[in-house]
Amino acid sequence: MTSAFHRPRGVPRGDTPVHHRRVTWRLHPALSDVLNTLDRTTVGTAFRDRAVEISTSKVLSDPVDYGSALAAHRWLLERADGDGLPLTASGYLKPADVQALAAVMPTMQDWIHTMTREIDVHPVLFFRDYLKQIGLLRKYKGMLRLTRTARALQADPARLWRYLADALVPDEPRFDADASVVVLVHMATTDGDIDVNAVARTLTELGWAHRDGSGVGSGEVYGVWNDLWAVLGNVGERASARHRDRVLSPAARILINQALFDEVAR
Repeated sequence: MTSAFHRPRGVPRGDTPVHHRRVTWRLHPALSDVLNTLDRTTVGTAFRDRAVEISTSKVLSDPVDYGSALAAHRWLLERADGDGLPLTASGYLKPADVQALAAVMPTMQDWIHTMTREIDVHPVLFFRDYLKQIGLLRKYKGMLRLTRTARALQADPARLWRYLADALVPDEPRFDADASVVVLVHMATTDGDIDVNAVARTLTELGWAHRDGSGVGSGEVYGVWNDLWAVLGNVGERASARHRDRVLSPAARILINQALFDEVAR
């Protein structure tokens, strides 16, 4: 997806500080870049207001119980420790493990379909694959195992939480980074499904376009949103009784806050 987009970058990246009375926040460089680029555009003010709302969320919320909020993540890491989880010949989790993992995943509550092959149980597949993409799981000799990084984190929920926060926005300054920032900001400030068209317009205002000059479409937004929901939808308790609703838990909103803002001692 990234190769289809390009954006000349004339705005320098940086750690823009935001002050709220006695609290100072250092912005993630990608968020700082997005805010600077959107300044004086048609969507700039609205997006900045959303970012400010996120910056105050941690101050106004109760402390997060990291171990409880990351129950699904920790379950999978614990099961992949040691000899690991056996995979099928096609490289998928076995049906019994699919069902066991689904039982602890908030996004799998009220799942009405059968749970046999992992390839047909998309929330489980996407969740497991996301943890592999960010370097916590690996496939080795027909088994799903922990990486060295995961082994160092699994016993410390606070460190695992910080690792997940740092992984939400890609490091390299490219389309994926900007799209992740914009989607995260909308996810954290929306009670339900985000406005995909508004996100697409924002990315287009940032200068991203297809090679033929057409702007960002909803399809590209859904790709990023789906990946982020795979991890954030499984942070904290399920916030909606309906399976199809993508409502973030309070804990997931705090994870976004810590991905985009660092508190600075004054």
